[in-house]
Amino acid sequence: MPTWMLIAKGAALRFTLGICALGLLRLLLLTALDMFAALRRAGDRRLPLGQIARQTLSWVAPLARLHRSRPAYSFASFMFHLGILFAGFFLVNHLDILKDLLGISWPSLPKPALDALTLAAIIGGAYLLLYRLYAASSRRLSKLSDYLLLVVILNILLSGYIAGRPWNSIPYDSLMLFHTLNGIALLLVMPFTKIAHCVLYPLIRLGSEIAWHFPPRGGEQVIHALYGPEGRKI
Repeated sequence: MPTWMLIAKGAALRFTLGICALGLLRLLLLTALDMFAALRRAGDRRLPLGQIARQTLSWVAPLARLHRSRPAYSFASFMFHLGILFAGFFLVNHLDILKDLLGISWPSLPKPALDALTLAAIIGGAYLLLYRLYAASSRRLSKLSDYLLLVVILNILLSGYIAGRPWNSIPYDSLMLFHTLNGIALLLVMPFTKIAHCVLYPLIRLGSEIAWHFPPRGGEQVIHALYGPEGRKI
């Protein structure tokens, strides 16, 4: 293996994983502390934990909801996420790297199944990118970072998929370096972009429920903050 590839897959990737893990852990801790503080100030601290858990799990695999709003977009997004998760965590090549870096691993999935999921993720990601570009409603809400993140993820998926094809004419080492560098870039920005929802998602429903548990006299304090001491009659 070329020296530059050894560096990218070794020291560079190890450093990047450390930054990513620490950044995501920081976000989790800050979010948890904010929720504890909000709950401590709340007048009613009772939470429907069972209902929150069911609603959170129902959104992990929202198959029953895909048809309700923008079905094509929802299905493309679902396949995009599904392909990323399975290809990222169950491809034997990735697991070998993880074992070399951290000494941990788990069973892989058959390559044909992962190839199909990766191809589905590529098609889904391309649809999401085109939708952001051509749908005015989505374009108004999109930032440059949203496009760049999609491009980086598509680079990773495409390069990984093409590298395993018998018809690939691109030098394997060059393609793998491109694949690895895009992966490193994604890991570096993960704690600082929307992709952080990969760890914050399980807390979204709980945080939303806590947010509606206002502290005593919270309404009066909001009116005072908005309209001053004189308040406002409703």
